[in-house]
Amino acid sequence: MWMSMTGFGRGDHHGGEVSVTAEVRSVNHRFLDIHVRCPAKFTSWEMRVRSLVRETLKRGKVDVFLGVREWGKGGTTVRVNHGLLSSFLAEAKRVREEYSLAMDLSFRDLIEIPDLFVFAPEGNDPAEEHWTLAEGAVRSALAMLAGSRREEGKRLRAVIERSVRTLATLTEEMTALSGENKEHARARLLERIEALSGEAGFDPVRLQQEAAILIDRLDISEECDRLRSHLAGMEGLLKDEGEAVGKRFDFLVQEAFREMNTASSKSAHAGVSERVVTAKTELEKIREQIQNVE
Repeated sequence: MWMSMTGFGRGDHHGGEVSVTAEVRSVNHRFLDIHVRCPAKFTSWEMRVRSLVRETLKRGKVDVFLGVREWGKGGTTVRVNHGLLSSFLAEAKRVREEYSLAMDLSFRDLIEIPDLFVFAPEGNDPAEEHWTLAEGAVRSALAMLAGSRREEGKRLRAVIERSVRTLATLTEEMTALSGENKEHARARLLERIEALSGEAGFDPVRLQQEAAILIDRLDISEECDRLRSHLAGMEGLLKDEGEAVGKRFDFLVQEAFREMNTASSKSAHAGVSERVVTAKTELEKIREQIQNVE
């Protein structure tokens, strides 16, 4: 399945006096990197949200934002931390008596004591009570995200497919020129041999043998064959509707670069060198695009 790693999705689910909103954003990443942000009293949702994301996505940096809106009853009670209050009053009394201080405590003094008042949800745990709404919102957001990633994936596949076709044409042209490449190399070596033939100790037979070996080393037909193989692999992945293809395609691009570099270093033909430069430009375009494919 060709899917981009860039996308956005949003989902809303309502129930009674509660509304849960989920927003999911994703960008390219080597692996699946999930970040979940939700209100403090709903942090227990995080692991379950991560599991939902893993069911849908394979790669990408994914940010999930959850918002909860409650109206009507607040659903929260305020309780006094009696243990803390008793300890504070006892210690205040001891200090006053020990140092003969006149201290009159007011309610204003008490409310400034950290953690003296505890805010707690009323009734059942709201995270558990509203999880069904949160799950529905996240699934809706992920469905929208997956749809946008598929659409972008189709566009990327079309762009990459054009580049692969161009590479196939260039490879065939390089193959056709490979014979001329050897002849050019042979002609240049023969010119050099003639220039050296008048020198003392010249062995024409040995030199011809060495020249033949060197010319064979300049043959790029094997590189062209391997390029055809890599391009066939790319064409197969372009038709693949299965698992994520991005990493496999990136590997083939690296291997094609390797063959192009070898052919370039061997080439003695201006036409071959020109096509290698053009082909490497197309490979660079593919490499940039494939980084955003799942």
